[in-house]
Amino acid sequence: MKLRVAAASLLAAGAMVFGSVAANAADYPSHAVNMYCAWKAGGGSDSVARMIASIMEKELGQPIKVINQTGGGGSIAWSTVKAAKPDGYTIGQLTAELAMNHWANPDTTNVAPGDFDPIALVNMDAAGITIRADAEYKTYDEFVAYVKANPGKVRASGSSAGSIWQVSMGKWLSTIGLPVTALNYIPTTGSAEAMKEMAAGGVDVCFASLAECAGMINSGKAVAIAVMSDERDPKFPDLKTLKELGTDLSIGTWRGFGVPKGTPKDIKDRISAAIKKSVDDPQFVKFMADRGFGIKYLEQDDFGKFMAQSDSDLGSSMKALGLAK
Repeated sequence: MKLRVAAASLLAAGAMVFGSVAANAADYPSHAVNMYCAWKAGGGSDSVARMIASIMEKELGQPIKVINQTGGGGSIAWSTVKAAKPDGYTIGQLTAELAMNHWANPDTTNVAPGDFDPIALVNMDAAGITIRADAEYKTYDEFVAYVKANPGKVRASGSSAGSIWQVSMGKWLSTIGLPVTALNYIPTTGSAEAMKEMAAGGVDVCFASLAECAGMINSGKAVAIAVMSDERDPKFPDLKTLKELGTDLSIGTWRGFGVPKGTPKDIKDRISAAIKKSVDDPQFVKFMADRGFGIKYLEQDDFGKFMAQSDSDLGSSMKALGLAK
């Protein structure tokens, strides 16, 4: 009799838990959602996150607060998301640096792509090489010649130490036969800060997406001399790719979204559907086109496979460049 009572109690408890999860999934979201961005306000990642969030709010019917939690090359924000309750009320913007930090700082960083349930990839952008307008070198070939003749003199930036933009710089230097020390890399909190440093004269060249440098380029304060993609950027049709300039290299960044592992499938599907509608929204398409951002969409499992491949590829590049420990 006691065994029957105990079994019945366990079944009832299980039903209550299941019913609670199901109810939560059906009611999601019932209040505001936090979206963490690992990069400074005003940069490319921040602007993409805020645009997605603003459109998602209409679909989900609740506010989405974008929180910029910078530091640690992105690991501080991602650690916050990783440790959050898996209930759908914490979403993390994931960028290429997530597949890099643990290679560069295995002793201090415990966050990697596999620590999240993937939701969607929304963007990919190639690295560009952008120089100050008043630099004594004016073209790609002149820049290469100057760097070779003046190792360590040119000050470069793009984002934090070990970021995708520093790896892009290092990969470029390696491809043209120079050591990573040939440029003096100055870490910043993001591309927006790097461009401010260039405007102030503290940086000579910026390795970042053309979209992130467009403000300085369009104002005439900076000049793009190459893009690290297989095809020319439609927003800069006259700008040659590295391959056209004789350097066989393509590399860039990506941006997507994930949630803490263990988030219920129904909730993940709800978030995924909202992001898909946001990506397809004409407002988002125009926003990305106006700023030169590339749209690339992959959903859940496919995004997870993409991150795993990126993790492997970038890890190999960082090892070859001496940036991995």
